[in-house]
Amino acid sequence: MFGITDVSFDFLTGHPFLTALFFILLVLLAVYLYRRTNPPLSRGIRVLLTALRFLAVIALFLALFEPVVSYKREYQRKPRLTLLVDRSRSMEISEEGKTRRERADSLLSSPHFKNFSESVDVTTIYFADGLRESDDADEQHQTALGEALRQQSKRELAEPAEYWLLLSDGISNAGVSPEDVAAKLKTPVHSVGLGLESEQKDVSVSGLDYNQVVFAGKPTEITVHLEWAGMTDETAHVKVASGRKTLQTESLTLSPGRLQEDVRVQFVPERSGQQTFQVTVAELDGEVSTDNNSRSFSVIVLKSKLKVLLVANHLDWEYAFLNRFLSRAENVELTPVVFKKNGGYLMGQFPSRQTELNQYDLLVLYDVEISALSSKADMFASFLADRAGGMFVMLGENYLRAPFERWLDKYLPFVSRSRKADLIYAKFNGLPAENYLFHPAVRVSESRRGIRERWRELPPFESLVPVDSITPHSEILVTADLRRDLRHLPVLGFRHYGAGKVLASAAAPFWPWAFFGYGFGGEPQEYPSFFNGIINWLSLKEDFDPIRIVPDKIVYTRGEQVGFRAFVYDLGFRPIEGATGYVAVVAEGMKDSTIVQWLDQGEGRYRAEFDAVSPGRYTYGGVVEKDGKVLKEATGQIVVEAFYIEDFQRQPDFATLTAVSQLSGGRFCRYNRADSLLVGLNREPIEVSYQKEVVVWNKFWLLAAFIGALGIEWIIRKRYQLI
Repeated sequence: MFGITDVSFDFLTGHPFLTALFFILLVLLAVYLYRRTNPPLSRGIRVLLTALRFLAVIALFLALFEPVVSYKREYQRKPRLTLLVDRSRSMEISEEGKTRRERADSLLSSPHFKNFSESVDVTTIYFADGLRESDDADEQHQTALGEALRQQSKRELAEPAEYWLLLSDGISNAGVSPEDVAAKLKTPVHSVGLGLESEQKDVSVSGLDYNQVVFAGKPTEITVHLEWAGMTDETAHVKVASGRKTLQTESLTLSPGRLQEDVRVQFVPERSGQQTFQVTVAELDGEVSTDNNSRSFSVIVLKSKLKVLLVANHLDWEYAFLNRFLSRAENVELTPVVFKKNGGYLMGQFPSRQTELNQYDLLVLYDVEISALSSKADMFASFLADRAGGMFVMLGENYLRAPFERWLDKYLPFVSRSRKADLIYAKFNGLPAENYLFHPAVRVSESRRGIRERWRELPPFESLVPVDSITPHSEILVTADLRRDLRHLPVLGFRHYGAGKVLASAAAPFWPWAFFGYGFGGEPQEYPSFFNGIINWLSLKEDFDPIRIVPDKIVYTRGEQVGFRAFVYDLGFRPIEGATGYVAVVAEGMKDSTIVQWLDQGEGRYRAEFDAVSPGRYTYGGVVEKDGKVLKEATGQIVVEAFYIEDFQRQPDFATLTAVSQLSGGRFCRYNRADSLLVGLNREPIEVSYQKEVVVWNKFWLLAAFIGALGIEWIIRKRYQLI
């Protein structure tokens, strides 16, 4: 019955015979007590009292016997299918009179799919920038296919489906890589590619690679990723412009076929500060869409030469490579200072006055003897907080030897509180934090996957300072990929100190990175990329006033929410609560403005958001007030591009869908072959069998039955005045 078989009863008590004997005696006692009563009672009342006593005795001995009921249940169920349906903007692209979304709906309403779904248990999930509970949400302007797969995998940890069916055009332009997620899935993903690989004439700027920090008057290069289809050797003109001024133009012949190519354009920024540039491909005759022909990007332009002070206590390979790199860097004016072991200077001299120290943009401290600079502690504080300088501290053995309290700990993002800590000698690699993969100090490749792989492949570190305390408001960029008990110790981290920035490293050495590229027949790129990123980022003066107003981004894609943040602190960087004010944005060439009030988020942080901002260039102005007094006014510019991120790629990406299916153990087919895919999916009922044990003796209802039966018996005995 109900597929239940192999029912068995077991008793866990250690004295079953003795317990059974007492059970029989108590039952007989109950029968004896109510055969005759004083005063005499009716037969019905005596039977009721006997039954109540029986119930109490049975409840008591069910607990004493400690019974366990075991049984096995076998049954059949339908295979579970998770149906993942793409609902992003790219699914609205029309091909031969029919959108990709309509093709997906047509497949799901077809008789063949309906017949298939009768023999499986289908759960339908929609996704775009993530999973969505229903199909009636607003259209989404980006696709995070990898994130959707990861979220669904977490949902099915307890009850996984037998397989997934993915209906998508394969385009993924946000979140984690779909291939990375698919390789870890336990459930096969069968995918159906929606869309037609047409040869309509179209060229798009699919991406840009550029340095986020460049130098005024110095050439810099941007790599423009172009994709095109339907061309017949037309010439494309790729232009980089600042406002209405064209800085550089490159030409490219677009060969027939569905192709892609990178165009490198070199241009010279003319002035320092935050600047926004546009990359545009001139419109071609007969092009199906021009929405994806341009993109904007924003960079920080620094002055052409940075003054760097390199301070060390000993000469070794690490110092030699770092000194040589900085000496040869075109944008660096280096001053080295090396202390002697027993006092004095082996090379150069550390600045003796604040004005001398403030001439530098960046300080690099390589395993310095902290006590030798203790008299300069106040100069460091002023250099960071007032001068808005940058400092890179490479910790080593001298740091652990320094007596407590270390003055340098005041500025570091992480510190060691142990007085007996020693260097950890082991070979390990750095593990970059996912949310900081594109930080200048972490970005040693051009893609998320490439960054992760490169950190795993780089020559390993050999020593680590075991820091055990993270300074509040600090961020950890890289951790140590060590054995389990030491895993995730900080390797690289940063913090703000006043208006300045401090980056610290707890691992060594870095100099073997300078040889990494030679082992693969190329030039070493990681060492210069790492230190260039550090120098440029630390030398960049951020607007880190106690009160500041900043946009989330300088360049927004169409449909993105435009957000602004206000940070309101006093001179001691303590939050100022209860501030008010607004942000106003005005389109270029217009007079009317849109105004949004600040929303208090607590701890001195405020936010303003604008929805549905039309494409164009905007000037913004923000005001922060407190008790009727203006604390801060700020202005700037932002750009809202004329196209959605989904417009960058109009052709379906069947290669991604194929990779997802192959890596997860599924199959891929195009839309017109979906019927054959469904035929091949297993629809046989799943045999389910499980063993279950029901523990009876430790249940609350036994206690309730025992107390209830005795309580009712007592009430009846009292009512009839039984002796």
